[in-house]
Formats: sequence, structure tokens, C-alpha cells
Amino acid sequence: MAVLSGEQIREYLRQGRIVIEPFDEKLIGPSQVDLRLGSKFRVFKQTKAVDPFDKKSIEKNTELIDTKGKPFLLKPRQLALGVTLERVAVPNDLVGAIEGRSSIARMGVFIHISSGHVNPGSGSKKPFPVTLEILNMNPAPVKLYPGMRVCQLLFYTMDQAARRGYDDMKGKYSGKLEPSSSMVFEDKS
Repeated sequence: MAVLSGEQIREYLRQGRIVIEPFDEKLIGPSQVDLRLGSKFRVFKQTKAVDPFDKKSIEKNTELIDTKGKPFLLKPRQLALGVTLERVAVPNDLVGAIEGRSSIARMGVFIHISSGHVNPGSGSKKPFPVTLEILNMNPAPVKLYPGMRVCQLLFYTMDQAARRGYDDMKGKYSGKLEPSSSMVFEDKS
């Protein structure tokens, strides 16, 4: 497994094997593509308890907000789900990985907590924005501006392509265009 260089990413983009929309050449670095923040956020609300196997319990726990381009104020110790401005598609022979940017982390804001994996074949039917788990550990609120660079997307090669990519397997988050609540209730035991 190897990380694609910036030049390899450019070549995959030219070939249409990787899709990033809208694309800005300035966002490609030596081994990554910076992604910008979208304007839709899913915020958590105070509820009695969240039951991972009760869909209604999970849905009641969050609210979708569209800032329509205005800053989003992330309160101290608040977790929110956001999405990238860019929509991406990853071929079956690559794995994408989301990493936070140091400049954002140095403000006490963490861009992904656990789900930094972009599966092979994600976005193969239609490019999609990447969902981000955003946590503010700063004791002060932090303004997040739609369009600001918040994370990096790295691409790793696989020893062989996946026979069926994420979209072909009908992954539960496949094709989501806004941050969606947990769908853990769909997990098979």
C-alpha cells in the first residue's frame, strides 16, 4: 500500500478515475487534496437517551442546519456533523483517508473522530460530499466558515481492486448529500 503523490492525484483526476467537484488545482499538495467545508451541519440536541437500535431515538437527537454560506459557531465541547464542499468519487482500487489539518487542530477543533475512511467505489454512481465529525475542544466557541479548508484527502493504493465497491454494495451512507445521523440500527448482527 502506498500513498498517491500530488502528481499521481492530478493524473487520476485527468483520467477521470478520481472525481472531485468543484475542483480547484490549488488544493492539491505533495500527497493530498485539501477539502473545504460545506454549509450543512447536523447538530446534536439534548434528549433523554439515545438507543442505537431505535431509529426514532437517533433521529430525535439531531437537527439539520444549513448556514447558507454564513459561519457556523461551534460551541465548546460540541460535536457536529458537517460535509465537505467538494463531492468525491473514489475508484475500486484506491482507499481514501480523511485527515484533519494542523491549522484547524491548533484551534482545538478536530475534524474527524473515527470515520476517516472513504471506501473504494464510493461515489461511483454519483460523487458525494464526505461527512465530517467535527469536535470543538477549545474552551471558547470557534467560527467555522463554509469554503474554508478543513481537512485533507489522501489516497492509498490497494494490492488489488475491490470486486464490488461501496456503492455497488449499497452501503448505508452511499449517495448521502448532507450529513446524516447514525444508521447503526441497520447493522446486521
